[in-house]
Amino acid sequence: MTTEREIRAALNAVIDPCSVAAGCAAGLDDMGLVRHVALHDEPDGAHVEVVIAVTEYGCLMGAPFATEAYKVLTATPGIAHVDVRLDERFDWEPEDMSDAYRARLHRHRSGRYGVIPIRVLDSAQPAQRQPANGVTR
Repeated sequence: MTTEREIRAALNAVIDPCSVAAGCAAGLDDMGLVRHVALHDEPDGAHVEVVIAVTEYGCLMGAPFATEAYKVLTATPGIAHVDVRLDERFDWEPEDMSDAYRARLHRHRSGRYGVIPIRVLDSAQPAQRQPANGVTR
């Protein structure tokens, strides 16, 4: 029999591209985008219903997430039927991410501290722009 834990693990194979762009890849479940999982035993296998969210109203990943979730779940042994729906609410918060992913993201962000050079300006003097190399005014 398929369990909710197995379903969530399978959905975690669908990676959020924004997390990749941030340098710390995460799957749908770790991102907190799997809103609901329901399993129903049927004679030919499990019927799985999942509801997937996106992080914000303007996110274009809803349809690709649903498509990839459907593909992953239909390829999972023991699952006969899959229904994937998108959450109508846009109420995702960073706190929805798994504790493990939040900790990994924090380590990643802490590790890149200082990578972007920052020049501290003396607040007593006005900032002066430096011309780009080879550009004269």
